[in-house]
Amino acid sequence: MRIKCLFNYKGVQDFFKNTEFLEEYNWRIEKQLLKDRVQYHKDFEQYKIYKLRFKEHKLSIWDLKEEEIITWFDTTNLLRRIFISLLKKGIDGEKLDIIMEYPIVNGNYMRSDYLIVYERLILVLEFGMFNQDEKRSEERYTKKLQESINYRQIIANQISKEIHVSNYVMIYKPEYDRNSREFLRENILYNNEEVNKLIKYIWNILTEQQKLRAAYQLETLE
Repeated sequence: MRIKCLFNYKGVQDFFKNTEFLEEYNWRIEKQLLKDRVQYHKDFEQYKIYKLRFKEHKLSIWDLKEEEIITWFDTTNLLRRIFISLLKKGIDGEKLDIIMEYPIVNGNYMRSDYLIVYERLILVLEFGMFNQDEKRSEERYTKKLQESINYRQIIANQISKEIHVSNYVMIYKPEYDRNSREFLRENILYNNEEVNKLIKYIWNILTEQQKLRAAYQLETLE
């Protein structure tokens, strides 16, 4: 049965293939306000496709805030970096399902950013963009963390106890100022550090799942 969501990528290669447009478009995580980025990118063909797909899949009872489309592209951009590194480390990317914008069943119309599904593991992955106000960084993280905990608990309460449900939040910063055509080096370094933390976390929980395989258990017997 098909899972209701914006996209359900069956393996990392499927994800890369269907998000290659970001590389072709030279997508950057820009400093400009989301409402201004909407105006700048609204004629981008994939922007229109995502907007239509959200409506056709009836993912919410509320109208889509078009700023969300911009954040979808930002976070997809980050995930592409993450999965490239994980593939280099040796994960079996074709065993992963990457579910984007999943309406939480019995979750009062809340949607998770991404679910990363691997065998008996579900990772609830939430992103938050931290842009203009440095003083709100901690507040932003705390809000997103509470959301991800809620999503994890709602999902875990409705599925088999044999499935491990985990959650993670990554707060990212803009990397490029379109007006001055400058890369924001400090923010890029910050994002790289956060990306590396998430890569390590995903690698660790996938490795733990590998250890639960019957074949692995037999191999480790003395």
